[in-house]
Amino acid sequence: MTAPRELSAAEFAACFDEPMLDVTDDEDADLDIDIWPYVDALDPKTFGVERFDDVDRVYQDARGRYDQIIIETDRPDIFLVVVVDIEARSIHGHRLLDLNVEYGLIPKSD
Repeated sequence: MTAPRELSAAEFAACFDEPMLDVTDDEDADLDIDIWPYVDALDPKTFGVERFDDVDRVYQDARGRYDQIIIETDRPDIFLVVVVDIEARSIHGHRLLDLNVEYGLIPKSD
């Protein structure tokens, strides 16, 4: 298993190439990578949530480099994103995505 590694904002942004493609139901996009041991190694409380739930969506960048697996939490609009490096067939890292903060609805606390 890949050791958990939180991606910086810059590292996470480098995993995007527009347009992001929704491959949630695309059977050809399945890499057979089990992300759950990686997710289970993370303590949700360190992210300000009680638990990680199910996969909500899977997006792939336009160049086919990364899959971003969006995992629901117990808090609305807060997700754990696990980034998979498609070519390396490994987990690249993770980032907590708080849509309220990303879209400026709630100021980010320091």
